[in-house]
Amino acid sequence: MDCAKAQIHVHARSTATVLRIDGEVDAANTDLLADIIRRFARLRAPLILDLTALDFLAGSGLRALLDLNEEHRVAQLRCSIVSGAALRRITRVLPDHGLPIADSVDAALAHIEGATTARRRLVSGPARQHEPQHDAATRLRGLAS
Repeated sequence: MDCAKAQIHVHARSTATVLRIDGEVDAANTDLLADIIRRFARLRAPLILDLTALDFLAGSGLRALLDLNEEHRVAQLRCSIVSGAALRRITRVLPDHGLPIADSVDAALAHIEGATTARRRLVSGPARQHEPQHDAATRLRGLAS
């Protein structure tokens, strides 16, 4: 997708959707890029923003990343950002940015996969714990009759 001075390349993976953003993000195209990213977030699937090939990131682009990260957090959607030189230039100055940064797309995918697996275990854990109790209650009823 062409977004003025930037391009978005979409890669669907089994674990997440990867959006690679190339080119430049500035005040002229930040809102357009953020809107496109929000469209993918509506899929309710984990999202990885790959900024490794980004040449320039303006302050408006960082603000959009911070806003998108907060939206994902509130919606309980997993999101990760693979940093590149353009983002590192800004985050060196603002080290406490709070963005979920990954070293690579593979690392981001592994993190999301691990978090998803842990969540599944957490959700299915209580259900498994009740099964033995149910069996014991059934046996006690059988003894009582």
